[in-house]
Amino acid sequence: MTDSLQDMYAKHLLHSGYGYPLRIPEPRNTLPDYYRDSGLQVGDVGTVDRDGQFDVLFNIYKCKDNLLHDRHGVPKNFQPIKLPGDINLRDNAIPPCPIHSRGIERILESNKQSPVHYEFDLSTPDGAILILPHGAKSEQLSSPEQLREVAMKNALDWYEFAKTHCDLRHHDRSLYLVTGFYKTPSWSLGSFNDLPVAAGKIRALKDGNSYLLEFTCSANHHRSCPDANVKNFNQTVFITGFRITISSWLSDPVVLGVTESETPWSKLARLFKACLKWLPDFSGGYKQHAPISMEHKPSLLQPFHPSDIINRFMLSKVHTT
Repeated sequence: MTDSLQDMYAKHLLHSGYGYPLRIPEPRNTLPDYYRDSGLQVGDVGTVDRDGQFDVLFNIYKCKDNLLHDRHGVPKNFQPIKLPGDINLRDNAIPPCPIHSRGIERILESNKQSPVHYEFDLSTPDGAILILPHGAKSEQLSSPEQLREVAMKNALDWYEFAKTHCDLRHHDRSLYLVTGFYKTPSWSLGSFNDLPVAAGKIRALKDGNSYLLEFTCSANHHRSCPDANVKNFNQTVFITGFRITISSWLSDPVVLGVTESETPWSKLARLFKACLKWLPDFSGGYKQHAPISMEHKPSLLQPFHPSDIINRFMLSKVHTT
């Protein structure tokens, strides 16, 4: 099974430190108008599909009769909660610049006199790039750890709700509880893999309010509308939050973990701790928010996330007992 487009894109940009990358930043057209105008919101619970678009199921802060909930309703035992703490806002959280994986080297800086604004050399057989002409704004919940208990308590009800309203073709599909994000009005992105020779170029030509990417190799790339409204920051390029993993093929579903993106050292420490204690208190632990870059083998049917390896390790230990 080959990696999905989201797998390839996300695993190469996790090292940027901004969160979990979304290959399709646009809000879904099935959302209410006011949601499409503003994009994802803190408190959204949903899934990331194989193309890299976030599918909002409900929001834990919004009432049952909110327009967002008209499409699917809300999970069993749903009660909206109060926002725990403030939301930190940053207008220039990501400056206008390219973000790319290792092995991509910029050889031409932005030059308004040239039709080619950026040029990059490729020295690896796979990678990804994101260019934000207008940078990105950020909203982050100041106390996200307080939502861990909420997620653990409601995970099974949320998962049963998701199974009813989502196309969960495999058993270990994850839910995401959004505690922050980075939004932009315009973007250009692409990814490539399995180059026969680790050499090539990417050229970025300014076209309206986005960049037209040209690859000298086979690649998948797309961009926002060239005449996008640059004042409307509703395109979500990174999310931060909790990933909820359920073992649905056991006779009694259990919550394997509610985890955040972590640094490599904290992940190794948590794996060691889990091996010693086995499953008890697996959800406890570290509060680092920096994402990591790890390869997943074998290829996953769901979009790649750095905690997949840990969760599947713990799942295998339960299955063999």
